Amino acid sequence: MIWTTQAPIMEGWYWFSELDGNDERIVKVYHQGLDGNRPLTASGENFALFDLNGHRWAGPIERPR
Repeated sequence: MIWTTQAPIMEGWYWFSELDGNDERIVKVYHQGLDGNRPLTASGENFALFDLNGHRWAGPIERPR
């Protein structure tokens, strides 16, 4: 798995962590709203992130089961 600080540019499932490597989790990245023209958002269990910059990302990965 390769980590990057470049925010996702497409929808899918990603590994997410803070820049210091803490708080690793799998999140779903998707467009807000039905038209698909809104900014990307990330969410997971008890977690929502509206600014995808300034974090570490790996993916997209296969959808978790």
